[in-house]
Amino acid sequence: MKTSKEVTQVYKGSKPNMVGDGFRVQNLFPRGNRIGKAISPFFLLDYAAPVYFPPTDKARGVDQHPHRGFETVTIVYQGALEHRDSTGAYGKLREGDVQWMTAASGIVHEEKHETEFSRKGGTIEMAQLWVNLPKAHKMNKPGYQTLLREDIPVKSWEDGSQLRVIAGEFEGLYGPARTFTPINVYDVQLKMGRNITIKLPEGYNTGIVVLKGEAEFNETHISKEVEIVSFGNEGEEINITAVSDVSLLVLNGEPINEPVFAYGPFLMNTQEEITQAIQDYSEGRLGRLN
Repeated sequence: MKTSKEVTQVYKGSKPNMVGDGFRVQNLFPRGNRIGKAISPFFLLDYAAPVYFPPTDKARGVDQHPHRGFETVTIVYQGALEHRDSTGAYGKLREGDVQWMTAASGIVHEEKHETEFSRKGGTIEMAQLWVNLPKAHKMNKPGYQTLLREDIPVKSWEDGSQLRVIAGEFEGLYGPARTFTPINVYDVQLKMGRNITIKLPEGYNTGIVVLKGEAEFNETHISKEVEIVSFGNEGEEINITAVSDVSLLVLNGEPINEPVFAYGPFLMNTQEEITQAIQDYSEGRLGRLN
């Protein structure tokens, strides 16, 4: 019986591209359909490496747009963001905060640099993850969770290394995010030379994203910044050594074994449901921003 989850592949992120006028991102998946089912229930991850934006009176970002059928998870590493949506939810995200938005049956929202941050200018670094919803919950009522930095439990080491539990569980620490399927999402910062072993459920899909720095996994594979390492489902343990100071995002979840049809901001089970989502949005049934 295997005890370790074996590395199956290492994928490099795409070249940077602009999303709106406020986010310079690199896509880790699903561009090119390289990972697909092997990373379910996670569907997409964009990482915005640190970029300085000069002062402006007009907040940069992404104007209003719709979503249906999944959840977006936004993690802020540097800078400040502002969110508002058609449910009336509004929030500000600063360094260390996480926004967990459930689009479900449909939502219209916008994501911008926070107003005062925009006026002063500064560096933006963030990641956005899309988490698929099972068919039984795709048409649930939309919702919004603001997970403040101080509410996210942390496992710390004496050298300043730390692991934050955003969702799921790690060594008795439970993340604040409410999820529809069992998942673990960890934000990990390790100092050079730090070695840790994480234990994750057998049978779950696992990917570890190296955002910055360099790390070795199971003493077999070294991965560099803006790469994702995928693992087999057998076994439970992954050994991680920080080759340099490294920032990681651990994604682990029970697979959703259902058909996936994606088109732009919609993630459904059939082509017909995509067509319906487009029609519902065009006719205003996904809500509107004031």
